[in-house]
Amino acid sequence: MTTIDRIDVRTAAPAANRERLRAELADLVHHDPAALPDTARLIEDLGLDSLAMMTVSAWLGSHGVRMRTDQGRRGTVGDVLSLAETVADKPVRLTIRAPAGSSGPHVVPEPPPSQPDPLAPVLQSAVFRLDALQPLDTEYLYALAVRPENCFRWRYRGVPPAPERFVEELWAQVVTQYVVRRLDDNQPAGHVVAYGADRNVGHAYVGAVFEPTYAGTGRAAEVITLFVRYLFHTFPFRKLYLEVPGFNWPQVRSGEGRYFQVEGRLRDHVYYAGRYWDQYLCAIYADQAFEEPTSDCKDERKPS
Repeated sequence: MTTIDRIDVRTAAPAANRERLRAELADLVHHDPAALPDTARLIEDLGLDSLAMMTVSAWLGSHGVRMRTDQGRRGTVGDVLSLAETVADKPVRLTIRAPAGSSGPHVVPEPPPSQPDPLAPVLQSAVFRLDALQPLDTEYLYALAVRPENCFRWRYRGVPPAPERFVEELWAQVVTQYVVRRLDDNQPAGHVVAYGADRNVGHAYVGAVFEPTYAGTGRAAEVITLFVRYLFHTFPFRKLYLEVPGFNWPQVRSGEGRYFQVEGRLRDHVYYAGRYWDQYLCAIYADQAFEEPTSDCKDERKPS
């Protein structure tokens, strides 16, 4: 005879659970919970930039939400809370089957999967992986760099280079670079590069460009985080610099003091679209790379 024991584990009432999640989310994005109704739009109403959206994605992951590339755009607070609730509100059923007269399993269990080498660099997230450049990647990287949505934000500032020049400059002053690929379908999604290293003083520069569909979703910021951690793991850099022109600044400004430090601001340094823009020099330190914010930082909430 086989005995079957079932244990159902359920979470708190849905309404109470949603308000608990709302309070967590409000603390995360530095708002009062009252300013986060379900209808509040993350970008238009709350002003979340790419780094803030990355933080929201990480929070969802901590609640067991397995993110996919097609979940990149979460438009409202209600969308985010609903994703968190898909895991939090799901009952967990444990079933224990014990054949009568049996003192153990009838089959030898498989050995546990081998653990990754702790010294090996991490080049993969839950959604993307970093692949070393191959000769066939050059055509894609050129097409990505010259797309109208990317060209003015990337190194060529709106003036696409000749393909021959692009190939010649692809490895100029480069420390290392990777093609970003999606895990689900192996399609390329972006390009990350470390360049301009001064090994005498231990710093380099980081650049990245992605498919426009990921703009404002936080996905690009997640990949850059992965790349930065890889660089600090692999090279003896003390800090990494990012050069951010003023027209890109709104996408990352929430990270100032949290993910990076602004160490310089060049006034009217970059010309584009009929005007001059400031350029920000931002630094990520090896001993502070993407640390969680302190409690003091969490208490600085925006007024509703």
